[in-house]
Amino acid sequence: MTNLPKKGKNKFLFFLTILVAFFAPLSLLILGLFVFNKTNPIIKILPNEEAKTEVRLIPSQILASKAKYNLQEIVIRGRIKPESVVCERKECPTNDTCCGCPTERDLILTDTGKVLTSKEGTLKLVDTKLGKSFCNRRPYACDYDCGDWVKGAIYDVSGKFFADSPPPGWQMSLNYYFQVESKELVKKVSFKETFGNFISEMKNKIASFKTSGQYVLP
Repeated sequence: MTNLPKKGKNKFLFFLTILVAFFAPLSLLILGLFVFNKTNPIIKILPNEEAKTEVRLIPSQILASKAKYNLQEIVIRGRIKPESVVCERKECPTNDTCCGCPTERDLILTDTGKVLTSKEGTLKLVDTKLGKSFCNRRPYACDYDCGDWVKGAIYDVSGKFFADSPPPGWQMSLNYYFQVESKELVKKVSFKETFGNFISEMKNKIASFKTSGQYVLP
C-alpha cells in the first residue's frame, strides 16, 4: 500500500485536528442542551392533555366581574408574590428587630404577560384549611415563611372566589379574596426575574427608611 507523502500526511492531520477541535465542543453543547431540556424543572407542563389547552382566567378578569364569579369554583393562572406589609417603628429587643411587623402576610396572585383588561389584577389568596394568610413571620426574624410557594413563579390555582356585597352607595365590592384548594406549578421564576425582584426589593427597602413612624417590607 502506498504511503501518503510526509507533507500531505501533515496537512491531513492538521485538517483532522481542526475538525475535531470544532465539532467536539459543538457536540458537547448540543448534548448538554438536550439533557438540560429533559431534566430542567423550570417549566413543568401540566400532565393532563386537556389542561394544556384549557384557557385559564387571570386575576384582572375576575376582578372586572366580581359578581359573576362570586362563590364560583374556578382555576386562575397568575404570578405569586407576597404582599408588602407595613411595619410600625418601635423599640424592639435586639433579638427581634422587626417586632413592629404583623405576624401574618398575604400572598397575592397577579396577572402574567399581557393584561386583557384596562387594569392589572391583584387577588389575595387565603388558605382553605386554616382560613388565613399563607405567610407567617418567622420567630425573631424579619422574613416570612410561606410554605412551599415559590415567590415569583406562575401557578394554576384552583378554589373559590369570594366577594362581599358592596357598601351602600357603592357598586363594587371592596373586600374580596380567593380561597385556595389546590395549586399547580406552571413555571418557576427565571434568573432575570429573580435579579429584577432583588433590585426592586432593595429600592423599596431604601425608600422605606424615609418614613418616620413606619416602614414597608417589600
